[in-house]
Amino acid sequence: MTFGCCVNLLPRREGPAGSGYAREIKEVGYDYIELPLHEVAQIDSRELEELADLLKELDLPCRGCNAFLPPSIQIVGRDVTSPEEVDRYLVRAFQRMERLGASIAGLGSPKSRTCPEDFPPERGLEQLIRFLRRAGQIAQDYGVVVALEHNNRSETNLINRYREGLAVIRAVDRPNVNMLCDYFHLRWEGESPQVLLEGGLELLAHTHIARLQGRGYFTSLEGELPMVQDYAEVLRALGYTGGVSVEAQTEGRETWRRE
Repeated sequence: MTFGCCVNLLPRREGPAGSGYAREIKEVGYDYIELPLHEVAQIDSRELEELADLLKELDLPCRGCNAFLPPSIQIVGRDVTSPEEVDRYLVRAFQRMERLGASIAGLGSPKSRTCPEDFPPERGLEQLIRFLRRAGQIAQDYGVVVALEHNNRSETNLINRYREGLAVIRAVDRPNVNMLCDYFHLRWEGESPQVLLEGGLELLAHTHIARLQGRGYFTSLEGELPMVQDYAEVLRALGYTGGVSVEAQTEGRETWRRE
């Protein structure tokens, strides 16, 4: 396995798309950086080239991106963003991923996929499936795998459990649309890591991890070591050799490196 650091939950720093953390992420010892896709999609061509040059200089690859959609794009509900606008965004985002050498696009974006209270959930699922099929079709041209993340119910009302995500991925039925398993959301929802075995290695594209308490870094394993061991053992049983990205909050900018 390789271990990376997501920057989307960290305090703002200078540099496009959270790249101000890149040098320290390399110095701390991570294998790669994971950048927020909706911010990568917004930067201009000059900033993109500067970012690519920085990561090359540091020998710190961008394995993938999370934070897939900006909140302004809605893919579920009555007032969804037009297909033309969504397609323009996807092409721009995946083009930039290709330039950075990133191959995994994690689709959490809970606000973009939340069903309004008076909107039928089954229709919301149909919309999500259509979006994933279209995103997978476009992503294929850029060598990108779209990985659906299960977000806990405090963030969204659609796809809270890994098992629910597996059902969606099977309905989408595209080779480059798979799952992202997030340890924090898995534990928050009370799911066992054994659920990963139901989809097998074939449907697992990427993983995230954060401590259950406060969604923080693992500065301590007190009270959580058995759960982390269970998770690691399931990944090992699957033969998983992909990325494990820490997607965690910090106590503050000045304590982040120590955490």
